[in-house]
Amino acid sequence: MPTDTRSYRSSDERRREIVDATIRVLAEQGYAATSFARICEAAGFSSTRMVSYHFREKAALMQAVVERVVRDAAAVMVPAMEAEETWRGKLAAYVGSNLRFLAGHRLAARAVIEVVANAPRTDNELREDTSALLLAVLLTHGQEAGEMGEFDPHVVARAVRATIDSFATTMPASPDATEAAIAEIIALFDRATAP
Repeated sequence: MPTDTRSYRSSDERRREIVDATIRVLAEQGYAATSFARICEAAGFSSTRMVSYHFREKAALMQAVVERVVRDAAAVMVPAMEAEETWRGKLAAYVGSNLRFLAGHRLAARAVIEVVANAPRTDNELREDTSALLLAVLLTHGQEAGEMGEFDPHVVARAVRATIDSFATTMPASPDATEAAIAEIIALFDRATAP
């Protein structure tokens, strides 16, 4: 007699299943259509109680989605940036690894866009501001090292973030075209920040 192996999963595994299903529903059906019932259907659960047990409200689940995608992106981006010795190299690695992450995780990218565009204002605003501030620090270090020219680091950081965020919804379908677009964006910001 077959048993449902899902019932033996740990709490962390269940939460991961729920977040994975939520990402799919957000990306495919949009924020407004993302209900606990649709998430249950996508995850193969028989009751919405499984979702509400782990996430009492939709806002907490949306926050978990954003945190997961940010954490997964950082796991790719941080090593790429650390491997570079120059500030211009670090900027290129930041832009390139972020764009390649989005290209490789299209559902996750669309899901986060849905959350940021539609969820009530929460810590997502702070995360967005923090991301631009950290990038501005990198740009400032590049200027101080003489590797970058004169510009307002906060303005350029916001421009970089806006370009990356826009890419998530406009990236080409073909891998070759995507890689060509990424190379062009990296070159664009390298020229814009050059001394």
